[in-house]
Amino acid sequence: MKQDKLFLISGIILITLIVGGALILGVSSKSTHPISLAKAAQETVDYFNNNLLKGRNITATLTSKEKDPESGLYKIHLDIKGQKVAVYVSPNGNFIFPSGINIHPKLTAIPKTNKPNVDLFVMAFCPFGNQAEDNIIPVIKLLKDKVNFRLRYIVSKSGNNWQSLHGPQELHEDVREICVENDQPDKFLAFVQGVNKDCSPKNADQCWLKVAKKVGLDTTKITDCQKGQTSTLLNKESQLTEKEYPVDNPSHYQGKEQSTITGSPTLIINGVIYSGGRTGQDYLKAICSAFSTAPKECQTKIESNSAPAGSCN
Repeated sequence: MKQDKLFLISGIILITLIVGGALILGVSSKSTHPISLAKAAQETVDYFNNNLLKGRNITATLTSKEKDPESGLYKIHLDIKGQKVAVYVSPNGNFIFPSGINIHPKLTAIPKTNKPNVDLFVMAFCPFGNQAEDNIIPVIKLLKDKVNFRLRYIVSKSGNNWQSLHGPQELHEDVREICVENDQPDKFLAFVQGVNKDCSPKNADQCWLKVAKKVGLDTTKITDCQKGQTSTLLNKESQLTEKEYPVDNPSHYQGKEQSTITGSPTLIINGVIYSGGRTGQDYLKAICSAFSTAPKECQTKIESNSAPAGSCN
């Protein structure tokens, strides 16, 4: 899973820095004068390969470089065994930082629109994601077509193979649910609830058929979609997961004002990552705050299960 690999790589970097006795390390020869962005990028790549990653059968390559306008630091983007990593380098090339933390982050208000866009990023069998689905579905059924709601699926790619955290049957279920959401949307929420209740990552490839027939889905459409569109559909989900979004509360993201999707569940409302509670009432309140004029349904009391704050990463 991409998140696991990235965590491992980040862990290697952080542990190395701590063992080295500081959270910053020398990159270039000691100088008080700025060096070029290109030179800083090359020396950062060399430092990773000759020091942090040496002997690990992992190589860092440069993907892009820029000067961060807020901090004035050079931001160097690397690819390490297929995973994207960004580090910061001082303009004189002497110090490398594992991350840039803004100590004065800005809260981002969820924009108001006539018809809010609501995207819940999950994995088909993440227990925390399933709890979020079960709590948000009554809200979506209440608001109906007053919102644009989509479930999104967190997947990764290793070589030519797609992966989902809880195994191949979860990946297959991710695809099936996308197919149903696209082609038979009126039965989608019932299908998701049925799969959550009756199936698991150990039996999903057989179990889903029973659920699909029970809610009245055309199973041939689903299997045809799965056979012909898997790569296209998962590529889109992967791009959305890797995209950076503003966050409503940077304190949940190490002070960062933007983040990619880091775990299941993650709720995005009108393009902003929501960091609040996960009960049905919490979700209703957050979504209703995104209406230019909140509909009467927003006054409804929603009953839902408790929702632990954990996630699948």
